[in-house]
Amino acid sequence: MRHRMKLFCLVLLLAAPARADILPPPDQGPPAASAGGLDFAIQSVEVRFPPGYTKSVPVVVLVGCSEGTANCTLARSKNLIGMEVQTVDGDYLRPEIGRIKQIVDAFERKSDAKTVTLELYSRGSDSQSIKVSFAKQ
Repeated sequence: MRHRMKLFCLVLLLAAPARADILPPPDQGPPAASAGGLDFAIQSVEVRFPPGYTKSVPVVVLVGCSEGTANCTLARSKNLIGMEVQTVDGDYLRPEIGRIKQIVDAFERKSDAKTVTLELYSRGSDSQSIKVSFAKQ
């Protein structure tokens, strides 16, 4: 009985890291685009999981902006360049739709709303997400 338990634990230990190597679903949208004077791109970040393995995860990052636009001025004043986009107008980004496509569609959508709210996140020791409303332009 003790031998079976040891064998079972060994199988679990060997199988756990293998699951971390499963590739995430491919993003169905473009790898980079601009919307509202803001530039977005898909980048990979390394995420650490216990017990000591890492996984590469694709995220959308605000990589730059068009100088002279109101949205660029806002992004630079709040130091948002380089931060990850988590949500657009309260909806999480979904790879099956296309993460960047969701952002571009929100800026191009015809509606009464004059702004698009992005929730951005910076990976750091004391990082918090921040919600910022940008003009559709």
